[in-house]
Amino acid sequence: MLSMTKEETLKLFAQYDDPINWEYPCGYDYNKEISRFRKFLRTLEQLLGTKLDSETESYIQDASFHSQILFKRGALRFSNFGNLVAFTINHEIDEETVRLVEHLCDEMNYVLINTDAAKLPYTGVNPGVTDISNWWIRYFGWV
Repeated sequence: MLSMTKEETLKLFAQYDDPINWEYPCGYDYNKEISRFRKFLRTLEQLLGTKLDSETESYIQDASFHSQILFKRGALRFSNFGNLVAFTINHEIDEETVRLVEHLCDEMNYVLINTDAAKLPYTGVNPGVTDISNWWIRYFGWV
């Protein structure tokens, strides 16, 4: 949740960090997660009363996230690790939408991460394919 402290968020990040798998963890059920994402997207569209653009499946490759909902000034990304969800860094998404996303994350068992915590330096154990400079890249970026 956004109410987690940075220390709590870092502990959560460390819990899901995998020393070998950088794109998704062992046992990851891609089809199940895409289905959950689509349900989240449909529900959010109903709550907002508008169709939202999104990217998933073949649009997202070589990444530690599987899907994103696109807004005019930012996106909401769905990580392949630990039901983690985060708005993109420097997003400008209205407060009503953020509140609806928070509520929906609670209902659908996602953990909404504060992007300030995600920008903290990566201190995990995975060397990655490219440099993993912060937790954002580790769980919400192309790696």
